[in-house]
Amino acid sequence: MDEDDLVLLITVVVEAADEHQARTACDALISRTGAQVVDARDCSDEEPGCWAVVITRPSTEKATHNVSAALARAVRTFVRGLGDDFPTPRVACEPPTAWTVLDEPELISGLVPGAERVLVEAWAGDDPFGAGTLRDNSPIRPS
Repeated sequence: MDEDDLVLLITVVVEAADEHQARTACDALISRTGAQVVDARDCSDEEPGCWAVVITRPSTEKATHNVSAALARAVRTFVRGLGDDFPTPRVACEPPTAWTVLDEPELISGLVPGAERVLVEAWAGDDPFGAGTLRDNSPIRPS
């Protein structure tokens, strides 16, 4: 991944009984966006039956001389690509990342059944998941 490449991380908070159901709920969004799952976590300690599924894909935007503008454009372009019903979001930016939260369940549940909110992030350089590589979800072992 080049220094000027941007990657998108999309975290979908969805109501589900288990990881399989949470991932399956995201299938249409994954298919529509060409993304891949990098993580799925049970967050039911915050809210019963709550799962967070993280998907990623490269952005078509490039970070050149104005990284902030490219990051914000990447987020807005992704959200606009979800459908005509999605308004252009307000985007917060603090390089190397920019983000927005979609928290209209009636709107996003059309993409992901049972979804409560979606966090859309754009990252410049290395993303927290290792530039979109699948994360090792094995238990942490003491060294």
